[in-house]
Amino acid sequence: MPYGFQKLRAQSGMTLIELLVAMAISGLILGAIFTLFQTHQRMAIRQSQAALMQQELLSAISLISDELRMCGFSAHAAPGFGFSHRPGTGAPDYGRTTTRSSVYCTQDMNADGVVNESDSGSLREHSGFRLNVANDGAAKPEPDNVLRKYDTGTVRWQPVNTNIGDLSFTYFNERGDIIEDSQPDTQSIRGVLVRITAIPSPSHAGMGIGNSTMSAMVWCRNTDMDKTP
Repeated sequence: MPYGFQKLRAQSGMTLIELLVAMAISGLILGAIFTLFQTHQRMAIRQSQAALMQQELLSAISLISDELRMCGFSAHAAPGFGFSHRPGTGAPDYGRTTTRSSVYCTQDMNADGVVNESDSGSLREHSGFRLNVANDGAAKPEPDNVLRKYDTGTVRWQPVNTNIGDLSFTYFNERGDIIEDSQPDTQSIRGVLVRITAIPSPSHAGMGIGNSTMSAMVWCRNTDMDKTP
């Protein structure tokens, strides 16, 4: 075999040092790619969670505002409709309360002059919202962060929004003054400031995603009607 060819074969291939250097560089590149992928994945999750939280807030604020705006409505000015406070658990009250953390009012949507507790159309006559509440109206021992609406069916408190960390109501009279204790003075309520805070889902609670809060002022257009028995 010619000497030049033998020398060429001896110089072909990679040394151990060159192989180790190549592996180290490859490891650095792969590590950088993986870190970049994780960063983009966390950003995508944060953006997705932020969008979901905004959707929950908009949905909850819109639902509560629309229903509170009709509190006390009666086509024939029948008495007995509006805000009320019924804190008893189980039948007949089911914890329908008007406090700093809950609200309940009625409206005569079928124009029969009666707050219907059953039969067709009765659900539309009740607007009650609470957070972390059991079906019988009692507060849940462990918060589930679910916003529920009062229902006249078998399940009295139906879930409407999830991942809600806080729900608060501030009540105002006809002069625009804050009603400090709404429970004994529900008939004086003319406006409600609704404030809702959405939180990340439990599976993403450790990702540094901040809470999101939204508020809305609702003036109840029907509670100041001149109603006579």
